[in-house]
Amino acid sequence: MTLVLTRHARPGAEAAFDDLLHRLAGAATGFPGHQGVQVLRPDPGSGSPYTIIVRFASQAELDTWTRSDVRRALLAEADRLTVDGLMVQRLSGLEGWVRLPGAKVVVPPPRWKVAVVTWVAILPVIEVLSALFFPRLTAWPWYARPVALTLVMIPLMTWVVMPAATRLARPFLYPR
Repeated sequence: MTLVLTRHARPGAEAAFDDLLHRLAGAATGFPGHQGVQVLRPDPGSGSPYTIIVRFASQAELDTWTRSDVRRALLAEADRLTVDGLMVQRLSGLEGWVRLPGAKVVVPPPRWKVAVVTWVAILPVIEVLSALFFPRLTAWPWYARPVALTLVMIPLMTWVVMPAATRLARPFLYPR
């Protein structure tokens, strides 16, 4: 699970806000399932917000962090250092499969690029699994066959195929 958070620091409070973000990231690392924090600082005077990207291994672990007293206290402190409310975007779909190799957390590429890479990666997996499993599953009820196939396909896509596809498609997904 990935959270993308944005906030505008109060003018003159940027250094204090940076310190707070450092303490917030440090606190998050102590929670189970934490996979990284990345802070994208705006150019001085640009009027752009800070973007904070936080990743956890699961929704339950993310919920433990977001409901914690330590996070609540740090967010209350952040309210005094910022001029706007916290904007939160949750990412948990296919975009979570696509990460820049070597980076802990990034903002995902455009969805259409994710869709293209996913299609190119999933097509041969479907063909191979169908060839391997279909002859053995013909006696199964029609509704049980996709359950069996997806039970194998989804972990395979998540931990084997998409990480490899992401590495191979890096120039397409993350052009310089």
